[in-house]
Amino acid sequence: MRVKGIKIEGRSVSGFETVIALPEYNLCFDIGMVTHEAKMAEHVAITHGHFDHFGAVTKHAYLRGMLTMSPSKYIVPTWLEGHLHDDFAHWARVQESRKAPYSVATLKEGGRIEVGVNRFLRCFETNHRVRSQGYVLVEERKSLKPEYRGRPGRELGQLRAEGVQLEDVRELPLVAFTGDTRADIFDQGLLATKASVLMVECTFLGDVSEVEALDKGHIHIDQLARRAGAFKDVGALVLCHFSKRYTNAAIETAIAKLPEALRVKTTFLPVAG
Repeated sequence: MRVKGIKIEGRSVSGFETVIALPEYNLCFDIGMVTHEAKMAEHVAITHGHFDHFGAVTKHAYLRGMLTMSPSKYIVPTWLEGHLHDDFAHWARVQESRKAPYSVATLKEGGRIEVGVNRFLRCFETNHRVRSQGYVLVEERKSLKPEYRGRPGRELGQLRAEGVQLEDVRELPLVAFTGDTRADIFDQGLLATKASVLMVECTFLGDVSEVEALDKGHIHIDQLARRAGAFKDVGALVLCHFSKRYTNAAIETAIAKLPEALRVKTTFLPVAG
């Protein structure tokens, strides 16, 4: 699917698998299974340690290694780094082989990790049943400050050599992904809610109570409806991670009942089948 000109490929079914690939950015969010598009992504940002989001990490690295692709780079919360290394060591022992080539980088709130030319990831805390964090893919754009426009290139080059900052730098949030979370994260200002595309878990529809959704650490669609104003600056909202009990038709019906300002910018990642 394409949303706001950005290609999004993947699957996200609660309890089964979540893998969201952005092929044009060489990036994948979570790795609960390995799709073709996910296999092609060198960078994988993992939100939390549940098996349906983390369970295929070693398979991803082994497949890329067999295909002589560049080593995978996994971006994880600080508390998952040791577990990831343990996972690779375990499978090397089981297979009686060397570990697949890979690297790990940790990211915590306030930091950034480069994932391409003028592109990087930031993260934000989420509120699931276990520790978790979401991610924002940001593009850095530079433009010459007004006072230097029209000046000769030689003069600008001299100013740069002298250490003068000639450009304004703007951070443009392209795609944000919450991973699993409760809806209260949207009660505070998040960079994610200014993204061109915001991917939000929405596990439950009207047949489940909001209390049950809270207990399970997930979002009920009615909780998003009441927070429609929080998404006023989002270009497009993509719902995902629905329970397997729902059909695409049921999800479409539920989205049609959202407040108009939210409904017109909302779509969803189709469920399997």
